[in-house]
Amino acid sequence: MSGFAAASPKESLPKAKAAALRALELDNTLGEAHASLGQALIAYDFDFAGANREFRRAIELNPNYATAHQWYAESGLIPLGRFDEAIAEINRASELDPLSVIINADVGGVLLNACHYDEAIAQLRKTLEMDPGFYYAHWNLGQVLEMKGLTSEAMAEYEKAMSLDPDPLPQALLGRLYAKMGRTKEALAVLERLRQASGERYVSPYNFAIVYAGLGHKEEAIRFLEQTYEERDGYNIVFLEIDPFLSPLRGDPRFEALARKIFAKK
Repeated sequence: MSGFAAASPKESLPKAKAAALRALELDNTLGEAHASLGQALIAYDFDFAGANREFRRAIELNPNYATAHQWYAESGLIPLGRFDEAIAEINRASELDPLSVIINADVGGVLLNACHYDEAIAQLRKTLEMDPGFYYAHWNLGQVLEMKGLTSEAMAEYEKAMSLDPDPLPQALLGRLYAKMGRTKEALAVLERLRQASGERYVSPYNFAIVYAGLGHKEEAIRFLEQTYEERDGYNIVFLEIDPFLSPLRGDPRFEALARKIFAKK
């Protein structure tokens, strides 16, 4: 899926959806295929109602399939603000597959989005004990630390994530943090690096949006969020209504119109 890849969502997600549908044509009792279809329905079609039916069907068919519980939590429930249900689902995923590094990291991510910051920090540090080189856990930990006001520690986690993987998101998170600290020149330098990277791989417009939001440039931030929607990058844009770092944009008519489009099928 494009959430962890350099391919554009418009290239990868229709293929993923088609593969899931083909698998279900061959055998509609495959829980894994229902879960994969659920991911595509959210990330590309923004169809939360349809996706959550697929996640629940996957769990009904294969209750011990940890990934179905994981995806239901992080993709189906968290964006809708259904935090208690999401925590229950991600905890079930962790019970089923306690050694999965990505599931352990997503426990921390769900706790972060539910504003259980101390628990999220403990969980993400536990994940990094399992795999110190897992960049995804580093930048999630950075976000929690930033929310706690631990700026230096957050910056160190973003920089560590950047040293481990070329994913543009940790760079954007660092750029946003620079903006928040008043280090405008450094935030603008991050934007330039993201532009340069976009010539070599897919860089979601969402990355530009969060840096511009941090700089207080609302017009540019909303323009890039709208572009994220047009490019069907649901892996990022579906968190629009709960992302605390987009709070300065809420109430703007263009932002609210975008939110209505994204969540029309919830």
